[in-house]
Amino acid sequence: MEERCGIWQLEQLIAVGGLGEVWQARSADGELAALKRLHTHLLRHPAARALFEHERRLLNELPRHPGVVHGLGQGERDGRPWVAMRRVQGCDLRQIMEGQTAARGVAPQPRALPTSEALQVVMHAADAVAHLHDLGWVHGDVVPANLLVEGALPAVVLCDLGVSRRQGAAGPVQGTQAYMAPEQIRGEPWTAATDVFALGVVLWELLAGRRLYHRGPAWRSMQAIMEEDVPSLGDPALDELVAAALARDPARRLPDARKLAQSLGS
Repeated sequence: MEERCGIWQLEQLIAVGGLGEVWQARSADGELAALKRLHTHLLRHPAARALFEHERRLLNELPRHPGVVHGLGQGERDGRPWVAMRRVQGCDLRQIMEGQTAARGVAPQPRALPTSEALQVVMHAADAVAHLHDLGWVHGDVVPANLLVEGALPAVVLCDLGVSRRQGAAGPVQGTQAYMAPEQIRGEPWTAATDVFALGVVLWELLAGRRLYHRGPAWRSMQAIMEEDVPSLGDPALDELVAAALARDPARRLPDARKLAQSLGS
């Protein structure tokens, strides 16, 4: 039986997250979309519903940028909210980093990217994040799983605006623990430098071919961010660049994604 949300016919489930499920959907004229709808068990959960409403408002109202997923409409069906987004066909950066795009039957092998390619990937990501910074927003969850690869590297597309907040705004502790800036962990206001920290983690991981702060339990990952030194990459210039993004004090960190992109390109 066909299931529709507005003009969109749902075709296949492509992802399930904590907040909702994402379907590939198609309009009558053949346009593809990624359609996200809130989990039914969260319909009576005010905080979850507020997060979903926040994300779909940003998707549909923010000025568009080629490196940021944008909305294609929204609505409700049977009291269940949904939002249609640009469909980015491909894998995410996490899958590439963990070797999950290998042929079937071949064991995944984490790998580092060539230095020039890693720098270009993070430059693309930083340009997308800078678009949000220019509009006064902090993404708050710039992680490999939220950087979609459409076509071939180094081009990436930033998705998942669910925890984004205004620069300077405080709120609950949110984000992915192994990529959180220290101020996120402490529950302090976010600034553009908060996203720079996450981009710095991604950069180090692309260059090293392994995780930086992931320690299993969330509290251990956050403890590592607050206490452990960043291992050297074996290249003083790269170490200096990473250090500028990963300073624990946001006042000593590169101030925004635009500055990081400029540093990567210099």
